Amino acid sequence: MPKNHPRPPSPRQRARERPAPPDAPPSRVCARLCCSDSPACEVIAPETISDWLRRAGTLVWVNVQDPGPGELEMLRKEFGFHHLALEDVTKQRQRPKVDEYPNYYFVVLYALLEGAAGGAVETIELDLFVGRNYLVTLHREPIPALQEAGRRWEATDPALRTEVGFLLHAVADAVMDAYFPLVEQIEERLEHAELTLFSGAGVLDPEEFLGIKRSLLTLRKAVYPVREVFNVFLRREHMQFHPDTYAYFQDVYDHVLRLLDSIDLERDMATGALEAQLSVISNRLNATMQRLTVIAVCVAVVGALFGAWGMNFTHVPLDNWGIAGFWTLIGSALLLVTAVLGVTHRRGLW
Repeated sequence: MPKNHPRPPSPRQRARERPAPPDAPPSRVCARLCCSDSPACEVIAPETISDWLRRAGTLVWVNVQDPGPGELEMLRKEFGFHHLALEDVTKQRQRPKVDEYPNYYFVVLYALLEGAAGGAVETIELDLFVGRNYLVTLHREPIPALQEAGRRWEATDPALRTEVGFLLHAVADAVMDAYFPLVEQIEERLEHAELTLFSGAGVLDPEEFLGIKRSLLTLRKAVYPVREVFNVFLRREHMQFHPDTYAYFQDVYDHVLRLLDSIDLERDMATGALEAQLSVISNRLNATMQRLTVIAVCVAVVGALFGAWGMNFTHVPLDNWGIAGFWTLIGSALLLVTAVLGVTHRRGLW
């Protein structure tokens, strides 16, 4: 009779039984697994990724922060990613895009960073590899939106939890949703600036307005190309995605259009506010010049009168009037100044 050999442990058992070194540094690779027969997602060891990918009904999300040569080589061996895509990950500064490779997609998005110095808008590149039953995300710094995407993924319907299309939606939707509070904050700043400008409280700070325009430009560069990315995913020819997930792609696409509408509207508001400020400054300068012109005319009239009085005459006019002549001259000067002020006021110069 043949001998009964013990059954080898499953990949999940190997992942659970493998002890971590006591003094090992924190791993920059976090692999999470969702199975159709499991009620919750779980963390797995990166070494077991290839074992799980061969099993049906599984979805693996591998998140790599600050990837180095070792992590990129591990991804190349486990998933077989093309060296050109990995080169884009290394070089960074890619335009938001989607590249199609055999059996997977390479997607580039830009996520918002929190706590930027001086209130400036800072974004970071987020690279994604989307396969039939896996999603790989790579980034240089912590991204709060990815934590929110993980919560949405685990809280969703178990029937969708193993669909890579829904996981892609959860990540992209969380990244796009993070922009809305910032866009609303910029809109409030613009509205407050307009009220300040037309209330006569003073002139707006040009540095603040230029900062707003730079922020809007950064947002538009990060969001505008994403529209084309999800135009590609909305085509029904992709075999990696379940038909039920296209509605979620449409949801992300709508969010992108809303963001673009708000950004373009706020750019017009910022441009209009700057032009209005220049008009207000020009009008105030014109009013100041008019007042200075009236003062100059008054000074010229008084100067001409007293200058003529001080000329060398054989007989000085009103010299025999004594002190009354002096006051007569002062009264004449005041009368002429009053006449000048009356004429200029009637013409709206002050």
